[in-house]
Amino acid sequence: MENQQDYRILIVDDAPENIDILGSILHSYKKSVALNGEKALKLVAGPNVPDLILLDIMMPGMDGFEVCRRLKADPKTKDIPVIFITAKNSVEDETMGLELGAVDFLPKPISPPVVLARVKNQLELLQARADLIKQNRQLSERNTYITDSINYAKRIQTAILPDLQRFRQLFPNSFLIYQPKDIVSGDFYWCGETGNIKIVAAADCTGHGVPGAFMSLIGNTLLNEIIYSERILDPGEILRALDQGIADELNKDKGSETLDGMDITICILNTETGILTYSGANRPLFYFTEQGFNEIKGDHKSIGDNKKKLDYQTYTLNLSEIKSFYLFTDGFIDQLNANNEKFGTRQFRELLLQIQGMHADEQKSRLGEAHKRHMDKEPQLDDITIIGIINN
Repeated sequence: MENQQDYRILIVDDAPENIDILGSILHSYKKSVALNGEKALKLVAGPNVPDLILLDIMMPGMDGFEVCRRLKADPKTKDIPVIFITAKNSVEDETMGLELGAVDFLPKPISPPVVLARVKNQLELLQARADLIKQNRQLSERNTYITDSINYAKRIQTAILPDLQRFRQLFPNSFLIYQPKDIVSGDFYWCGETGNIKIVAAADCTGHGVPGAFMSLIGNTLLNEIIYSERILDPGEILRALDQGIADELNKDKGSETLDGMDITICILNTETGILTYSGANRPLFYFTEQGFNEIKGDHKSIGDNKKKLDYQTYTLNLSEIKSFYLFTDGFIDQLNANNEKFGTRQFRELLLQIQGMHADEQKSRLGEAHKRHMDKEPQLDDITIIGIINN
């Protein structure tokens, strides 16, 4: 309320002269009066609900303490501020009044300036509380709208990601761990097939949440165009084309300094020749042979980084020599525990070594359990994607 006259104050006192005094002090406000507690409660329950109550304690019948107790017990009236104005001015009386829920306690005889100041302060607090409630309601409505929109975006992102059944058809003894930090994810995975060629990729876009999700949609679309329309099937050339595609989409060739892009691992399996080819943009490939663990680090250039100019290298491996291989983003490794310690690459590598020889589903379970133990009650910090393919 902008004006004082918009507020209504209920004055409760069994002495009419006291009501007259308070009424003259508060002449700028709308007022209701009651000579006893019962009448006060009836007025509060009526159409003209007061914004503030000035309440005497010593009254015949129901005293002020009981009136306050009943007001605070009723959900409809519990938020109406009550100021006791009374001749009972002991510490015990004041303590009881405040414990019952009164906002202030003024002893008689009263000082008009003090009464005005205390009333003004409480009405300002009342208005501030009303403004806060209104703002919270607006924020809640806005948050609901945004959350609904993001949930719909999740449906779109989920529809674009490869179907898990399709993924398992292409790679029967495999697993996928895909855990977005937020509702939508900046990580995405991709798989496809053309002739005797099977392709799989795991990508980590700049950021997470909505910005990362938008980038993941661009990356997914570009991979489809590069592989199926342009028929590029060399991993290094795919990344080069993806890098150029991101630059074109985001106008980075015009001198933009934005750092939007992605880190990505891509592998291509040729089932006819028994060859696996790999290329990585800031992401490695982990794989195991009979001799143990191996790593190819990939190239130190994110897709979309227009500050670096290099060709992505393609690495060739013999599938018959590989027991298993893993594509992953950095969310799993970079997760912190309660001691601010990362899960770490070494622990991840040792864990992969321990689960070699297990079925893909068991490997997925072991990885999930280890990560959960490490994270404990700490929040997930980033999107997580791990693809493990067991080469039977």
